[in-house]
Amino acid sequence: MWLGLKRSHWILLGFGVLFLVIYFGLLSWSRVEDALETLAAKPSGARVFAHKVDRADAIFIVFMVLMLTPLALVAIAGVVAFVGAVLAGMLESIVRTPGMPDWMFTGFVYIVLTVAAYFTRAVWMPQVQGFLSLIARAMIAATQ
Repeated sequence: MWLGLKRSHWILLGFGVLFLVIYFGLLSWSRVEDALETLAAKPSGARVFAHKVDRADAIFIVFMVLMLTPLALVAIAGVVAFVGAVLAGMLESIVRTPGMPDWMFTGFVYIVLTVAAYFTRAVWMPQVQGFLSLIARAMIAATQ
């Protein structure tokens, strides 16, 4: 590579330059702030998410979201993978076609799960929007 740096060194250098550009005010976060304010203004789906957030709670919420989001994403991916594997195994045992690859059953099951999530979005989308609105309000309250 150029200058004998590895890919990880280039990534760290890029993050360092990005941090300095943001620190010195050469890159504006106004679009991100506008998006957070727009998201925070949306009505929430649950009453729990409709309450006002004070600064101490906001800092705690932001900290917990930053710490627990990777674990939650891994847990959700694990549940989806488990359900997909179980349903693909059931489908494979029902269809009983010898020589058909496993990835076809798995792909079909994931397509069915995606379509089911799309058609049931009226059930789960308000809660997700309410949760994201709470996080946006907490980020705004924590920075002011």
